[in-house]
Amino acid sequence: MEFARTADTPCSEVVFQYTGSGKNIAVLQPLVGASGWLACARMTITALQAEDSVVFTAVSDHGELLDANQCRRLFDLPGAVTGSIDDAAVAKDLVTGLSDAERPIFDELNARNGRWFDLEIEKLERWTGDRRDGLKGSLDDLDVRIKEAKKAARFAPSLPEKLRLQREVKTLESRRDEAWRAFDQASRELERDKEKLLDDIERRLTADIRREPLFTLRWRLV
Repeated sequence: MEFARTADTPCSEVVFQYTGSGKNIAVLQPLVGASGWLACARMTITALQAEDSVVFTAVSDHGELLDANQCRRLFDLPGAVTGSIDDAAVAKDLVTGLSDAERPIFDELNARNGRWFDLEIEKLERWTGDRRDGLKGSLDDLDVRIKEAKKAARFAPSLPEKLRLQREVKTLESRRDEAWRAFDQASRELERDKEKLLDDIERRLTADIRREPLFTLRWRLV
């Protein structure tokens, strides 16, 4: 792979042999007898993570644009280099074509990153909800115990028993106050975690797109 990327590839004419190749490639059949120009580049998009793609652009001498599949399928055929050729006259048009070829790749990456983001938010919200539910369950349990202790104190048969139960109520209320503070603190921490995730994703979403030309060739399909 590294050899292919760094190999010296002067612009040349390549004749691709479709007739008699024994291959039936429907997308190439209309191009038999045609010729034109083709460029290939390595596109690196660094956003949530770095991703490499190989992009092609090609045009026939009649101005017909080849799609990415046609470009790739040309290289499934036997080919022969017939000589070097100057590409200066078409370089600008091919660069424009490369930008067009990159767009669907970039759109797909954005869509994939969007699905990843939805899953991350869903996992965070599920974890946040579970933790909040656990803390809220502890508060609800303390509320029930406080209510039962107060009721028991009202119906206690003696003053010492009433006093004991009221102290139990006070202890339970103190625990409930502590639990509410813990719940409030945990809620703020969870919101900070969510905000941190959003900030991190927003920072990483600033995409850096680099293009490294690999080769340009004059093609002919026979």
